[in-house]
Amino acid sequence: MAMKPIVLAMIICDYYYRDAHTGKSILSGTFSSINCPSFPSKHGNCAVYVALTDVAVDGKLQLSFRKEGGGFSMDLPPWNVKCPESRRAVVEIGGNINGLPLPEEGYYEFAVLWDGVEISTRRLKANKIEMRQKPGEAAGPDSGEEGPIT
Repeated sequence: MAMKPIVLAMIICDYYYRDAHTGKSILSGTFSSINCPSFPSKHGNCAVYVALTDVAVDGKLQLSFRKEGGGFSMDLPPWNVKCPESRRAVVEIGGNINGLPLPEEGYYEFAVLWDGVEISTRRLKANKIEMRQKPGEAAGPDSGEEGPIT
């Protein structure tokens, strides 16, 4: 039986960055839901960070983004993961997704696949929100709002 790594953390955020000098992962704007005025929609800036341990052999880690219950799925390009010197080491992986598609309101999930076998998931909810105007406010550029102060 093949060994599977243990997922210590999976975080969804606006941006992921790895500092080249320190090796630190930098995460900005964590979230677990997205508000959209209409569907289908795309979330412009999205990143996923995954921390693994107990990586016993080299393998491929892939994220699959899907609607819970079916109807939509999108596989992201896989990462080749090298086995560290110690299985106790933590392997950190992250990447940015530009334009995450959200076909409809509801629950979605990122599934973590190790060599094609699902080892973890992380839920994300897409909410439809109403864009309301205040009573007496007109829509458009002549709405009476002041522009920026220069």
